[in-house]
Amino acid sequence: MIRTYLLGFVAVALIACGGGKGGTVDGGGSGDGDGGGSNTDGGAGLDGLLIDAPPFGGACTPGGPQCSDCVDNDGDNTIDGFDIHCTGPLDNDESSFETGIPGDNMDAVNQDCFFDGNSGAGDDKCNIHVCCLLGAATVAECPIGANQYKPQDCPPPIGTKPLAQTCIDNCSVVTPPGCDCFGCCTICDPTTNMCYDILANPSASPDCNETNLADPTKCTRCDQTEVCGPTECGGATCVLCPGQDPSTLPTECNGTTTCPNGAQSCAMGETCPVNSYCDSGCCVGTIF
Repeated sequence: MIRTYLLGFVAVALIACGGGKGGTVDGGGSGDGDGGGSNTDGGAGLDGLLIDAPPFGGACTPGGPQCSDCVDNDGDNTIDGFDIHCTGPLDNDESSFETGIPGDNMDAVNQDCFFDGNSGAGDDKCNIHVCCLLGAATVAECPIGANQYKPQDCPPPIGTKPLAQTCIDNCSVVTPPGCDCFGCCTICDPTTNMCYDILANPSASPDCNETNLADPTKCTRCDQTEVCGPTECGGATCVLCPGQDPSTLPTECNGTTTCPNGAQSCAMGETCPVNSYCDSGCCVGTIF
């Protein structure tokens, strides 16, 4: 289901309008993920990832890639992981959904882990047809690579083929709140507070940017793969969606972001544990 909703409404209005998946808020919680508390256990679930580059130190570094250089490179008043265009610390393009990483996001048809910095499934075992993300129940409904599309090979509910557990294990821990493993993300327009489920992969949405998020012809709408990654964000939850202004969190959150799976929360410019990256208010694992 494609979600479009306005941040800041009361929970009843959000649910009635289809905002989110009905997440609830427990009030001024104690930091266990149920309310407005701050998690501080250093990012559970980040151990065991294979790092094929020097481990990311958890903090931005002046002169580094644009998405981890402590600078608002595109002048939109957001820095690094709080910019909707940033996918990780080696992302070198803060102004678009392109990453500037050679070989990344080159395949419009076969989608792998969107947050691993490459277009191959060999390292993470994630590989599904893009039309599985576009909700195409039949070949006739598939607008990209229809001659390669077999709906039965999609994960449920479209097909019956499960995702490889290796994919789920490797990619879920590096996927930020509001996104699934394949880059179908609930992205909020900070100027209107409207949020949309958008396939952020530039090979599928080449003309999508922060100025046209509301245009489905530019920013391709998608259905999230529920078994790999997606954490409910926005709406009545205390979890920030990409692009969401923290001031729009429900009053029950007491101005504090909640992060899934025991991950540490972080504010713009704050340091995360080694091998994790501050993305939309949460310290998310890295596999670079």
